[in-house]
Amino acid sequence: MKWDFKLNQSIWVAPIAAAVVVAGSLAAQTPAPQTATVQAVPAQQTTQPTPQPAPAQQLVEVPAKKAIKDHAEYEAYASAVKIKDPAQQAAALEAFVQKYPRSVAAAQALREALAAWQDAGNQDQVVDVAKRLLVVEPANIRAMAIVVALDRAKAAQQERVDPGLINEICQFSSDGLNALSAWQMPAGMTADEFAGLRNSMTAIFNGGAGTCALSQNDVAKARETLTQAIAIDSTDLQSLWQLSIVDLESRPVVVNGFWYCARAVAIAKRAQNQAAATQATEYWNKKYTAYHGSPEGWDPILVAVQSQDAPPADFSKLITPSENPNAMDTPTEPGTKLLPQPASPPAAQPATPTSPQQ
Repeated sequence: MKWDFKLNQSIWVAPIAAAVVVAGSLAAQTPAPQTATVQAVPAQQTTQPTPQPAPAQQLVEVPAKKAIKDHAEYEAYASAVKIKDPAQQAAALEAFVQKYPRSVAAAQALREALAAWQDAGNQDQVVDVAKRLLVVEPANIRAMAIVVALDRAKAAQQERVDPGLINEICQFSSDGLNALSAWQMPAGMTADEFAGLRNSMTAIFNGGAGTCALSQNDVAKARETLTQAIAIDSTDLQSLWQLSIVDLESRPVVVNGFWYCARAVAIAKRAQNQAAATQATEYWNKKYTAYHGSPEGWDPILVAVQSQDAPPADFSKLITPSENPNAMDTPTEPGTKLLPQPASPPAAQPATPTSPQQ
């Protein structure tokens, strides 16, 4: 069986909104610079302030400060940050970076533009500025998370995903997961805030890695990374839906897929996303009836998943298979397919998936 996954756009309304919220939380917290903190000073100031030592409780050092010495450059930056309207402020900050690409304030201006575009509700500009910020600061892990979250949501809306979009998801998910191991707590952030942000980004990068793996028909990797994403955020509708189909399309069937699909139904209903709930319910009923032999037992599972964050250890024992549980028809109809194929299919795609280990 070839893994040719596509999706119905209607099911992704909730994940898109969630991605915007996540990106906003990342953008709104203006990241501490990874190289220097910019301090704009008037031209007549000839000396830079002496950096103060970091408080003993801080886990990272406060980097040395740099100053804008050119008067015109200083005025352009200062004028931009004073603008109250978010969209106008963001545009002015981007204009500053375009005019002064080598400014010591360039990275800081892009970080502020990122937050301003989020305040203005312009998702496309948030992604665009995050990518520009990654050119200036390739190791900016929050910018990577923003790109992955919003690119993944955008990919879910497309009938055929742009290969460049998939490549970005793959690249920044991988880079982000690698960078997390060495990421230090930024100055001014509490330990709880740091842990929360780290967990959020771990879920984002694993979800992105799962989408990447699916585009390459790497079923084992998709299951591994999507499971890790859901372990952190069990309300991630997109990951729940993808993982349910990975499991239920496998031969032999991975029974936990029924839990992930039921959980997707519950989360979609909680978000009042009736289209997603209906689609997932139809798919679940079709697969469950084929596997179990009847729809009996569905209602208790649907009730239970509302208060569960992960499949119970004995979940597979709750669903008795029929005499031939793997004789389930191939259900990947257009309305329930998982992920649009790139315009150019990945090289060396296997004709059949590797049999999963239960």
